[in-house]
Amino acid sequence: MVFTLFSLMMLEVNFTLAKHRIGPLTQVAIALGMGWAGMLLCKMLGLGGASPYFAAFIAIIFYSLLNTVVSLAHPSFFKYTVPSYYIFIGLLVVLLLSARYISGISIWHLEEYRMMLLSIVIFYGIASILVRAVRFIYEAALNDY
Repeated sequence: MVFTLFSLMMLEVNFTLAKHRIGPLTQVAIALGMGWAGMLLCKMLGLGGASPYFAAFIAIIFYSLLNTVVSLAHPSFFKYTVPSYYIFIGLLVVLLLSARYISGISIWHLEEYRMMLLSIVIFYGIASILVRAVRFIYEAALNDY
């Protein structure tokens, strides 16, 4: 039952995402656009404080989730997931520096946001490795048939 359900989910992921081949650079461009649009909206609405960091974290979480799901459609861990880690670090730097510039507040003064950043980074690392492990198990099960 579980194998059949997972098989259907994998089939759906392969048919929808593999056709489009959304690469990590496209994903980061979308996430940057979302983050900067959110920060601009916060600035235009006059939301003060750390709201640009909140917009940046929404974009970072979006990239984390999108990249983890799309990695299911790619057969190679070293050709897709490992470069995605470097792109993720670049995305973090660009969005956090942008939020710093717009808000005028350093992330080192915002303890809640530092904890959120740590949680997001740990989530992305663990989720991407677990997804690759699930794909490995799935492929091993297919090879046994």
